[in-house]
Amino acid sequence: MTDTATIALGRARGAVVVGLLAFTAASWAYLGFLTTQMGDMSSVLAMPMTSAWSPAQAALMVTMWAVMMAAMMLPSAVPMVLAYDRMDRRANGDRDGSTVVFVAGYIMVWAAFATAATGLQWILHSMALVNGMGVATESGLAGLLLVGAGIFQFSPVKRQSLGACRTPMGFLMTSWRDGKPGAFRMGLHHGTLCLGCCWAIMVLLFVLGVMNLAWVVVLAVFVLLEKVSRRGEMISMIGGVVLVVWGVAAVIGG
Repeated sequence: MTDTATIALGRARGAVVVGLLAFTAASWAYLGFLTTQMGDMSSVLAMPMTSAWSPAQAALMVTMWAVMMAAMMLPSAVPMVLAYDRMDRRANGDRDGSTVVFVAGYIMVWAAFATAATGLQWILHSMALVNGMGVATESGLAGLLLVGAGIFQFSPVKRQSLGACRTPMGFLMTSWRDGKPGAFRMGLHHGTLCLGCCWAIMVLLFVLGVMNLAWVVVLAVFVLLEKVSRRGEMISMIGGVVLVVWGVAAVIGG
């Protein structure tokens, strides 16, 4: 590879990183702003305190969940996105937005999860199992979610999905599709694997607080370490043990 090509590739990778960081930063900024509004009943961004959600409130909740998923999950997807961008450019030259399409497919999976999570929150709210802030009102439910998430950390689905997320080149070599339609399909595929790895951790927001920003940060860091740390698998197992013990204690203490 010539010096010019190397410089061009470096600039392209830099642009991808900057774009991802900017999108992630904007998502975290929105969440930070939302935390200042969600308790103000005069604000249109306030969390619905009853289960009689209006269409506008439902749309805002879906948006909140979708932005939160992007803020939490995009940092852990950076290695995969960079690997895709590098392979795409080497195979096809300076592509016109395939990496963006790949990221869009990834985000769409989590947007679908956000819609499902909003529906689950409404159901739990209508059954008085979570309060207006999305926090479990019963220690039994909280304990069940904690224990369930902890056990899932040791499941074959978790291990397989986490392994795929931790090995970008392995995923790309076995799942490659050409062109923008292929990039979108690959983004969907990677997003599905990522969802299979992390959905149970995200459900814990009903225990820790749907908009408790401190816990959102903790979970985001945990997911990041699981995927990019050399000791990610050990971190995942330690997290599983902690969650099971925490869940049992919540049930006993409740």
